Amino acid sequence: MALEGEQLGFLEKTVKLIEKYGLFKIFKALIVIALFVFVMVNGADFISNIIDTTTKTIVREQTAETARIHDIALDKRRKIKPQVDKILFETLNSLDADRVFIIEMHNGTNNVSGLPFLYGEMTYEDVGEGIEHIDEDYINLALSRFNFPTYMEKEHLWIGTIEELSKIDDKLSKRLVSNDVTYIALCHIHGLNNELGYFGVTYCNNKQPKARSEIVSRMLNNTQRLSTLLDSSIVFEEDATEVE
Repeated sequence: MALEGEQLGFLEKTVKLIEKYGLFKIFKALIVIALFVFVMVNGADFISNIIDTTTKTIVREQTAETARIHDIALDKRRKIKPQVDKILFETLNSLDADRVFIIEMHNGTNNVSGLPFLYGEMTYEDVGEGIEHIDEDYINLALSRFNFPTYMEKEHLWIGTIEELSKIDDKLSKRLVSNDVTYIALCHIHGLNNELGYFGVTYCNNKQPKARSEIVSRMLNNTQRLSTLLDSSIVFEEDATEVE
């Protein structure tokens, strides 16, 4: 069949290209063009797969790191318990108190806009002979319901009778009265970056407390020791040092 003009022209151009550049170079050019067309057609799926794979890798790494940090914290919590218990025992006996305790702050939940609620929980407690444990009565205690935490943000230390406490926070005072408390001393536990909670000593059923100066001295000293044990910032600084 005779070639038409357009077909003949295309054939002549093809022959000239081969003579000018060589068949091998033209073949490579065709491969490059084919790859370009393939990427243009399938590029969206290709890029999406890369992003999806990268995202999954990041999530896995973050999950693994979160689990690692959690395990470190749990291990530290187990290790510090005997030391914390010893401090509470020493305080209870040296001050001849009825109860010694620690209330740690935590963020339990948020409101609908994401603003966190601040809670307190009695995580450690030691009591004298004949005194009931009350730690289970102070779980997830919403601190916003009481006036005393605001007072402690300014003063950091408070010592006095339950009647004196009622002038600052009547609700807290009545709650402590239900636990037979008649005299109480509370001190903030300071962390490197924030407040960790409270260290408390109580006397029940009108028992005569030690001298105020002795209580202050003992509590300030032991609060520093507790801060070192309970502060997670110190925990992870130590971990980073060990990794190095």
